[in-house]
Amino acid sequence: MDHFSVIQSIIRSGLAGDQAGLGKQVQRLLARLEKAGQEKEAATVRRLLSSSIETKELKPSKVEVSRSMIHGETLTPDTIPPIDRETGAQLCTVEFPGAMRTAPIYERDVKDTIDGLLDEWRHPEALRCVDVDPTRSLLIFGPPGSGKTMTAYHIAQNLELPLVMARIDGLISSFLGTTARNIANLFEFANRYACVLLLDEFDALAKQRDDPQEIGEIKRVVNTLLQNLDLRRDHGVTIAITNHDRLLDPAVWRRFETHVHIGEPNLEASTSLVKRFLLPIIPDNGTVGIIAYCLEGRSGADLQRVCTSIKRTLALSGAKHDGPGVFQALSTVLARLPSHDHVPAKLLASDPEAFVSLMTNNSHIAISQQDIAAATGMSKSKISDLKKSKRHLPLVEASHAK
Repeated sequence: MDHFSVIQSIIRSGLAGDQAGLGKQVQRLLARLEKAGQEKEAATVRRLLSSSIETKELKPSKVEVSRSMIHGETLTPDTIPPIDRETGAQLCTVEFPGAMRTAPIYERDVKDTIDGLLDEWRHPEALRCVDVDPTRSLLIFGPPGSGKTMTAYHIAQNLELPLVMARIDGLISSFLGTTARNIANLFEFANRYACVLLLDEFDALAKQRDDPQEIGEIKRVVNTLLQNLDLRRDHGVTIAITNHDRLLDPAVWRRFETHVHIGEPNLEASTSLVKRFLLPIIPDNGTVGIIAYCLEGRSGADLQRVCTSIKRTLALSGAKHDGPGVFQALSTVLARLPSHDHVPAKLLASDPEAFVSLMTNNSHIAISQQDIAAATGMSKSKISDLKKSKRHLPLVEASHAK
């Protein structure tokens, strides 16, 4: 077997946990493959190395939280969460920091905000010089599937604090006054322990008090919520999440020091997400660009679902895990979905050649004809002919007419 001695060294380094030695042996294998003219195999090794470096860069660094700034007892798995007295339903669940996940992928402005918040906790002494503390309250809003809850986990894991997650089904009660009492009990529990309090589906608790569709009980609930948010400022970190920011009472916004909108990922972020969700498959950049182009405007959760379906389709079809295999799997997956508002996805689902015609005539797409050919399995001359034919035009016009 060619290069077996190097492969043995790679296995030894991996089993011994010798990362430096492992990297050195992989580089030796790459050099031998290139010398032997095995370009396809060498390209695969280079992509694996590139993916490994990217994954390491994405792993967040933990924050050493000053215990003098986070008050409270230590939560343990044996700690019993509070319950609704009438129904016995739990008012919250507790998640404990486990193995660090890779950092969420954001657009630049969102990433800067989250990184800046964590940086405040890394350097609290610098803030004390100007008589301020790190941010303790954060309101995250945006469409479903955009990574809001993942962001809360990301922050709690970096702070190495348990995440106390409010259960809306347990908090809200049909009994008069019980919801307000449950909120007070939840905050009392969170304030007792060193933790991050997560208020998901926040709009269910913090609706506008002048909403004509709501009964007088909502005023009592919101007033209780505001009072407890004020009291919690000196205790721990609070994160609220909502898909419906327009429903929130105006007074609620002032209780949070930082507001972050997380929307659908842009093309750059979508490309990074596609690479992550397709692992362990590592397609070429042209294939990744095609997938991101087809799924433009979709949430991170949508991207993950489609990429998972692509991997399942590939596995069951027995096709190669290369560009053409992924392209065909993507076309198959999109064809199964009920409808598409995005024209590129609609064309690829029904007519892959029309899709290629559309993409090659789009001046904003930075994918060369050579990369498109490698990704789709079509010849360069076929790609050129499709570009000239403008085969996509009748289908696009018909789509816009509907």
